[in-house]
Amino acid sequence: MTFPGEDFRPTFATNHPEGGQTVADAINTLLEGMRTHLVSLPPVLIASAYFNPGGFGLLASELEQTGTVRLLLGADLDQDRPRIRPLASGLGRRAEREQIKRALEGHQRRLEEDRDLLGFSFEADATARRLVGWLRSGRVEVRRYEKGFLHGKAFIVDSPMPGVIAGSSNFTYAGLARNKELNLGQYQPGTVRAVRDWFEEMWQAASPYDLAGLYESRWQQHQPWEVFLRMLDELYGAEVEQEQSVRTRSRLNLTGFQSDGVWRAQRILDRLNGVIVADEVGLGKTFIAGEILHEAVITNRQKALIVAPATLRDSTWGPFLRDKNLRADVVSYEQLTGGLQNAGQLGAALQDPDEYAVVVVDEAHALRNATTQRAEALRMLLAGSTPKRLVMLTATPVNNTLYDLYNLISYFVTNDATFADSGVPSLKGYFDRAMAMNPDDLSPEHLFDVLDKVAVRRTRRFVRNHYVGDRVVINGVERQISFPTPRVHRVDYNLDDALPGLFDRLAIALGDRLNHYDDGSAVILDAPGEVLTLARYVPSRFQHGEREKQYEQQNAGLLRSALLKRFESSAYAFQRTLDKMIKDHEAFLSALAQGVVLIGDAFREWTSSDSDTIDDFLDVLDDDVDGVKNADGFDVPELRAAVEADLILLTSFRDEVQAHQAGPDPKAEALVEELAVIATEAAAEGISEQQTRDKRKVLVFSYYSDTVEHVHGRLLSAIESDPRLACYRARVATASGPDRAGRSQVIAGFAPRTAGGAADEDLFDLIIATDVLAEGVNLQQARHIVNYDLPWNPMRLVQRHGRIDRIGSDHQEVFLRCFFPDQQLERFLGLEERLQHKLKQASAATGVGEVLPGFVGRDINLTETREEIDRLRREDAALFETGGASALSGEEYRRRLETQLANPHIRDAVRRLPWGSGTGFVRVGGPHPGVVFCARIGDHPRPWFRYVPLTDDLNVTYDEQGRVIVVDDTLSCLSAADPGGPETPAALSDSIYQAAFPTWTHARRHIRDSWMHNADPANLQPRIPKVIRDAAELVQQHGVHLGEDQDHLVGRLQAPYSPRILRDIRASLAQPGTARQRVNHLAELADRLGLVRQTAPEPLPQITEEDVHLMCWIAITPG
Repeated sequence: MTFPGEDFRPTFATNHPEGGQTVADAINTLLEGMRTHLVSLPPVLIASAYFNPGGFGLLASELEQTGTVRLLLGADLDQDRPRIRPLASGLGRRAEREQIKRALEGHQRRLEEDRDLLGFSFEADATARRLVGWLRSGRVEVRRYEKGFLHGKAFIVDSPMPGVIAGSSNFTYAGLARNKELNLGQYQPGTVRAVRDWFEEMWQAASPYDLAGLYESRWQQHQPWEVFLRMLDELYGAEVEQEQSVRTRSRLNLTGFQSDGVWRAQRILDRLNGVIVADEVGLGKTFIAGEILHEAVITNRQKALIVAPATLRDSTWGPFLRDKNLRADVVSYEQLTGGLQNAGQLGAALQDPDEYAVVVVDEAHALRNATTQRAEALRMLLAGSTPKRLVMLTATPVNNTLYDLYNLISYFVTNDATFADSGVPSLKGYFDRAMAMNPDDLSPEHLFDVLDKVAVRRTRRFVRNHYVGDRVVINGVERQISFPTPRVHRVDYNLDDALPGLFDRLAIALGDRLNHYDDGSAVILDAPGEVLTLARYVPSRFQHGEREKQYEQQNAGLLRSALLKRFESSAYAFQRTLDKMIKDHEAFLSALAQGVVLIGDAFREWTSSDSDTIDDFLDVLDDDVDGVKNADGFDVPELRAAVEADLILLTSFRDEVQAHQAGPDPKAEALVEELAVIATEAAAEGISEQQTRDKRKVLVFSYYSDTVEHVHGRLLSAIESDPRLACYRARVATASGPDRAGRSQVIAGFAPRTAGGAADEDLFDLIIATDVLAEGVNLQQARHIVNYDLPWNPMRLVQRHGRIDRIGSDHQEVFLRCFFPDQQLERFLGLEERLQHKLKQASAATGVGEVLPGFVGRDINLTETREEIDRLRREDAALFETGGASALSGEEYRRRLETQLANPHIRDAVRRLPWGSGTGFVRVGGPHPGVVFCARIGDHPRPWFRYVPLTDDLNVTYDEQGRVIVVDDTLSCLSAADPGGPETPAALSDSIYQAAFPTWTHARRHIRDSWMHNADPANLQPRIPKVIRDAAELVQQHGVHLGEDQDHLVGRLQAPYSPRILRDIRASLAQPGTARQRVNHLAELADRLGLVRQTAPEPLPQITEEDVHLMCWIAITPG
């Protein structure tokens, strides 16, 4: 600034924005005056502790027109240093050097921070490029004084008309335009000469400093792998470092990957009091749980409970606990369900639930249906006054629907807002959103942000890739970890060879040829006698003034599907189901003749048509004495006609199948041929008798016990008559149904070396079993599995495969045979798809999402299932290598990051990347271009990822509502940005580089809007269902007698609970008696279920777009 009457040489400079005065104006006035009054452009000398592009921008126009410029930077004395000298810092020159070193490191960080805060935009990019252009012009030299502290600041014009402005202002935007600075201008030759001499002394002692390189690194084309690692480091870096620092030796001699799994599980347990260990089958989830049990039982002297299927209780957990010298109570699911009432009493299997500190649940997917008695029992166990750490073991946390996973999580995450700090204000809403995206999609990629916080999930491929050379002790012998290679063999057969034309008739009966199959009714009345109406199972369809009850629709839909699947399994299983249905129809018509309609109730345990629970459903359907209504409220003639037509049709099917039972069975004959091949190969390959026996051991799996019985009979006959199968004589057993003691004996006799005891004999080489044998047991002594039925649920095959494909197998290869009705396969799959679609249509027509009050309808992934079946048909073993879609987790990314960060050069390169660093690569076969951004918001510890797909001409895309499409789930973003490895070259055209700027604007706004949504308290209030509101209102109006507990009970009730809890609350409201009694029912229910008052999440602080900082980005170009 200058005052009136003075020349262009200001004597005083400060920042006074209100008065239009800045230090930058004063310096520009000086530089312009010198430039215009002198013949030659004068050199400029600048000394400043700090520098940023904002400061340069204020002086750029003049500095670009001056003579040479020397810029001296240096570290200022740290104002935050302690006034009292730390004794550990030492004395003398050494202490001073350490102080200077720390100051220079801080100075470097400050310069990098100023560079990073420049932002990512056209304007910021232009500013940085202008700065670098000036620094690289050949007229500018930069040095940094590193032998001490630089506190002086001066802007010197070195010319015959010398001048200097010196004072407090750094060469920064704040110093030149905003801060309350004090600077004086001095033009006396002697004074200016003294300042210049001071500068020269410092300059000669300073070192060259590449300030241009610091800023050029913003737009250097970094390698995709390096930038991707930076994304992973933002997400997992702190966690990986913490794990490395606290990693301890296993007390049970676990493998490296198992020990790492224990650490991750313990970390989740510390945060949530629960964890899902979802490692793929055969990787030793039992050992991970064992290490956790060791800490609880041995180190902490706590009591532990293990809940497991009865087979695993006896064959796995008993021997394991004895071998590891661990004490814990072990009960079956049935013991848990029936034993809580007398828990703690003398002779009871369970102690007082409050005695247990740790509960391990094996094969936890058995609890995925929240409406079962076993689920109720577990919640009661966990609901005591003592918090319990829950460890859930399952290789298949998602079986039929993503809500399977939600139900498992809800056992230990009781507050719907637990993950609000991760951008998930409502856990239930989070799953609802994922299901709404695609109800048929079982891939949990849209749930990654929560799944990564509650589960440990690794696969065989993961272990092979990241734990090369890891060793394990098996039977006292240390050996390197290895897995057998899975081989899939397809076995074809033709249904029509045994039952010609019957499948065509059955398909018609199930509605295959109806054109208007998408109506909302579960009852089909178009062609009675030709098409099954299933009216007997949907009597509400004929009730005056009523709509079809949705649980009845569910029953009818599952029955149609079960008939189809049992027909494919075996004619015998189909016949047995027909026998039950015929008996059921006859009983219904008899009751109808007496003036009553058998209603029955939904069988809540039945959730799948590919299991034996259909038999239980049909057996108990007419035993419900409360399931009777007077026929006066029904259209009896129409109902009777429909049921009678079905009875005739069902009987005709049964009679035709029965007539062919003694005839040939092409499916069973195909199995005989496969067993003959297996026996021949074993005899040729086996060296010893034991090895030969192991190589011919076979597990034949069917969904249905009726089929097991049928196949067993057929094989026994074939083995006796066929000399090729002589080795199997007297060595065949079955395992199905509830005979657990017999099942344990079969397991031990089939695989005594891996699933039995020291005294067990090798008795069996062939087992025909249902999936009761597919959970938990170690049968790796065998190398063959036969999947006798069409793989309707591929995850079942993964479970079966895990029985023989395990760590330490003596077999280099294991063989999985899959049966396909080759000529009719497409019709089978197409009909099942129509049946499922029909069921969904009926549910949609009812207008509610629950099949029962509190029961979410079964939803299977038809698209993924068909893709997996097609791969199996092509003999592709990928399903068994990867564990299926549910294998997705963050473990792969964590280990890749840990491996790379172990190299200090890579670690430094990744962490020194400037904010806003970008790159690109070509993805062969990629559908479209796009950009993935990794950002941070202020000092919040969590990174935010966004993937913005682009059109071919590099514009953003829009949805049907006209909104820019921005993908915000972390896994999709990481998957899109993953270049695969360091060998992928960078490929970033100028056009996509330029497109990244406006694309970031959309991503940044999306991040801000998402954050601000959770910053509004109104958006954080949970959506409370009407039944909850009714219950809370009842307590408020009639719960005065509860005293202080009245308000507390209202608070405990008001939360978006799972459908199962809603069902129980609805039942309490429907209890007979006074309002006060219903309040007491609700209070008892809240105590029994352990309902807790849920605190609303704290709203996030308000932000602007300026708080959203881009860390790095990767552009993907299809190629």
